[in-house]
Amino acid sequence: MSSPGEGSERSLADLMAGVAVVFLLLAVIFILEARKQREAAIREKEVAIGKVDSQKEGVQASLLALREDLISLDATLDGGFISLSGLDGGVNALEIEFKNLQFGLGQCRTPPAYVEQFKRGAVPLIHRVCEAVDAMRDAGAEPTIILEGHTDDRPFLGTSSECGVRNGVAEVSFENNVRASAARAQEVFFTVRGQLEDAGYERECLDSNFVVSGRGQTAPRPGTDGSEPSNRRLVIRVRGDLRL
Repeated sequence: MSSPGEGSERSLADLMAGVAVVFLLLAVIFILEARKQREAAIREKEVAIGKVDSQKEGVQASLLALREDLISLDATLDGGFISLSGLDGGVNALEIEFKNLQFGLGQCRTPPAYVEQFKRGAVPLIHRVCEAVDAMRDAGAEPTIILEGHTDDRPFLGTSSECGVRNGVAEVSFENNVRASAARAQEVFFTVRGQLEDAGYERECLDSNFVVSGRGQTAPRPGTDGSEPSNRRLVIRVRGDLRL
């Protein structure tokens, strides 16, 4: 017959064994749950990477197709309408520059010669840009279209109210350059829009997606001196940003 002390020791041993089993089970559950969460995180990351890769491919394919279409369009307009930036690997934007779009000194009205160009080229240009934007959006990316005005870094001293400048003095030349470039971009926007009155898809796309920006002298051409006349330009920048 066992003594009362032996029974107590056995009960304590059984209790400790039970506690150990419980802790072991909890450890197993914790390990399994951690593994499950890790595997879920890996799957989620793989899905995200696949999504980004798909968007990147869609953006690049859309921009490449747009570039080819615009090269053909420019050829039908005697090669004097637009020039295009290159598209190297990884680039997610295409810059479309209007050729020979030179504003008169201190003026911001669209030059008459370019009004005639827009009569011929505005609708097909905007149509192709908007198709590319739709394709990028279908791929899951976030497209933007920016109509940008640029100047060189010389003071804009014109006092024409159509350019939105103030005072026309050197002390505010930076401000005046930005204002003038924005006024010119805005003027071209409305000149183009005026050619789309009978084009429902293009007009709606223009109104919904285009952003007008005046950059002034802040973004000269790469590798150029800021005072070079080639920095006085107007461009459409089509971008496709990835959604994570």
